[in-house]
Amino acid sequence: MPYAKNMFESIIRASLDKIVSWWIGIKHDFNISTGKMGKYYKKYLPISYWEMYKGTYSDSNDDHFWDSIFMTCDLFRILSKEVAEYFSFSYPDEDDINMTNYLIHVKNLPIEAKEIF
Repeated sequence: MPYAKNMFESIIRASLDKIVSWWIGIKHDFNISTGKMGKYYKKYLPISYWEMYKGTYSDSNDDHFWDSIFMTCDLFRILSKEVAEYFSFSYPDEDDINMTNYLIHVKNLPIEAKEIF
């Protein structure tokens, strides 16, 4: 748990926060600040996205942590598609599907599993 939580908070959270800030930026012509470390996310995100964002935090319960991982994926996907469209980029749907399937597979591994595949 310490390794997984640390990786999530130091690596994944940084990417999520970057896309949240970009999404807010495109909605406001990049004329506002999201504040240090997302201080104003609640102010600029629609309530549904803010609720999703809050759902990316979890306690030490394994199931809750998995829920937060999948919530992060969902929110990242939603926002990234809009950001990609705004900048005329393509969103890597196939990579998203493969990564999501991999996470589901890992989540469903038996506790005694010694290998991923």
